[in-house]
Amino acid sequence: MSFYIAGTGSALPEKVVTNDDLAKFLDTSDEWIYTRTGIKSRHVLTTERLDDLAIQSAKKALEDAGVEGKDVDLIVCATMRGDTYTPSLACIVGEAIGCNAPAFDLNAACVGVLYCMEVADAFIASGKAKTVLIVSAEAMSKLVDWTDRSTCVLFGDGTGAMVVKAGRGRLAGELSSDPDSHVIRMPNFEGLNSPYNRNEQEKLAIYMDGGEVYKFAVNAMGRNIEEVCRRANLTPADIDWYLPHQANVRIIDASLKKFKIDKSKVLLNIAGCGNMSATSIMVLLDEFAKKGTFRKGDKLLFVAFGGGLTSGAAIVEWNKD
Repeated sequence: MSFYIAGTGSALPEKVVTNDDLAKFLDTSDEWIYTRTGIKSRHVLTTERLDDLAIQSAKKALEDAGVEGKDVDLIVCATMRGDTYTPSLACIVGEAIGCNAPAFDLNAACVGVLYCMEVADAFIASGKAKTVLIVSAEAMSKLVDWTDRSTCVLFGDGTGAMVVKAGRGRLAGELSSDPDSHVIRMPNFEGLNSPYNRNEQEKLAIYMDGGEVYKFAVNAMGRNIEEVCRRANLTPADIDWYLPHQANVRIIDASLKKFKIDKSKVLLNIAGCGNMSATSIMVLLDEFAKKGTFRKGDKLLFVAFGGGLTSGAAIVEWNKD
C-alpha cells in the first residue's frame, strides 16, 4: 500500500526582503546575488511565530483535502527549529487542529519532507495510519549570520503542509547520505545552567563550504533522480514535473543537465522565496497545485539535498482531481 497527496497548503511571512534591501547593509547587489543564485527576494519573519504559520499551512491542507483534524492518524513535521524545544512543532499543530494522534518533529535539513514521506509511507503500509499530515516549517532568518553575504542572501522563511492518504500515488522513494558534518553546519546553543560545561560555544550561525556543497548537490541530485526512476521502472523522460529543492538555480541546472531534461518540466519559485530548507519543495508543490498545473496521472519527481550531508528523491503520481 502507498499514499496519494490529498491536499496541500502553505503560509509565508508577510515581510519581503529584496536583494536591494540587503545591499543597504551588505557589500552586495541585486545583480551579484541574482546571477549567482537566481534569487531576487525572500520572506522573513518579523512579528509572526513560526508555529502560527505552520498551523495556517496545516489547516489549509486539511481544508483542501476535505479532512478534519480529528481524522488525522499521524503528524510529522520537517523542521530544524521550532519556536520551542518542547513541545514539538508537530504537537503544537496537533493541538491547534484538534488531533490526538502521534506527532513528532524530524530534522533532515533540506531533505526533511522526503524523509517525512518515507515515514508516512511506512505507517500507512503497516496499517498504523490511513491519513497523515506532513508539515514543514523553517525559520532560516534566525539561523544565519546577517553580516555574512555568502549565506544570508540565500535563505528565506516559510511553512507548508500536505495531507497524504492511503491509496495509489507514491511510486518510489530514495534516500541517501554522504556523511560530512562540516560542509553545512549550524551549532546548537550550549545552554546556561551547568557550571561544569567547559565546551567553547561555536558561533550560532549557519556555516557552508559553498564549493563542496555545489559538488555534492549536483552529483547527489543526479544520482537520486536516476535511482528513484529505476525503482519506479521509469526513465527521467517519463516524468511530467520536476520539483527540486530551491537552493540555487546553478545547482538545479547542472544536476538536471545530465539527463537532458526539458526545462519546461522543472518548476521554480526560488526567485521570490529563496532557499527555505525543508519547506522549499512543499511551498513549490502548493503554489503550482493551486495554479492547476498538475493533471490527474501526472508523475511528479521531488528531489533535494541538505546538511548531513543528506539527499533524496520521490516520485508521486498526482491523483487529486
